Amino acid sequence: MSDATSHTPSDRDVLEGTGRHPDEWFAFLDMAGATKWPHADIVGWFATNADHLSAEWAESVSARYAAARGLPIPQ
Repeated sequence: MSDATSHTPSDRDVLEGTGRHPDEWFAFLDMAGATKWPHADIVGWFATNADHLSAEWAESVSARYAAARGLPIPQ
């Protein structure tokens, strides 16, 4: 992923970049109770549970998750 701010990565981009489809990540986050967490905690979940991901991918997937679940996304 070259620049997360220039576009929202497609499902295929996420799958290729992270090894999992966004729906898989979302299911893991749902099981962990992430719909009740602030954005920083969602991003932090990746550091603990998917430490192979870059910070850029963790942020990107977290933002997509927040948008999909109607959670606030920091600017």
